[in-house]
Amino acid sequence: MDLTLRRAWTEVVTAEDYEQHMAAIGQAQAAAELTRHLIDAAAPGAGSRVVVAGAGTGQMLDYLDPAFLRPYRLAFADLNWLFLARLRARLARHALEAALVVDDIERSSLAHGPDLLLATLLLEHIDWRRGVEAFAALNPSAMGIIIQENPPEMTTAVTPGRRLPPSIANALENAHPTLVPRGALIAAMAECGNACRLSVEREVADGKKLVGLLFD
Repeated sequence: MDLTLRRAWTEVVTAEDYEQHMAAIGQAQAAAELTRHLIDAAAPGAGSRVVVAGAGTGQMLDYLDPAFLRPYRLAFADLNWLFLARLRARLARHALEAALVVDDIERSSLAHGPDLLLATLLLEHIDWRRGVEAFAALNPSAMGIIIQENPPEMTTAVTPGRRLPPSIANALENAHPTLVPRGALIAAMAECGNACRLSVEREVADGKKLVGLLFD
């Protein structure tokens, strides 16, 4: 992982600013909707182990019916323990039980063999090809990956000129997330033996899309 991005997500960006920004641009809401769609499509049985990598603060839980997740054995992982502390409080509010793990997906210590691995806007902040290899090494039965797509004329992950919360603006002075091309991701996953069987999109602010991909 690029050191400036690591520092951005462990020392600079605050949970409050991140949540404010994601809700303002509609990505928190769209990600929650896509996550539910991917879980529905994967159809893990009751008691299945569902692991969320790069879970952040768990903001999506505010936009999902908690009852939808209760049948599963949940685990949430993130690099930032402060984000996970906020997630823990959310779990308590929603009466959900889950394991919380501080984890670097590129050097993951997560247990192998989850029934479903989920990752939302994670690959944009790491060496995404190493991320794909890390996902495959965990040997999940299915993977739901959400990425961002921009309009053709927008080459940066963050919209130029958009007003940002202070800590995010500070982080982006040096840290630069990189979008993952859908076709390249599907091809890289196929090389690891994971076929894409579902692609679904939701429009968000500034002409962008979030794209949910389900791999077997």
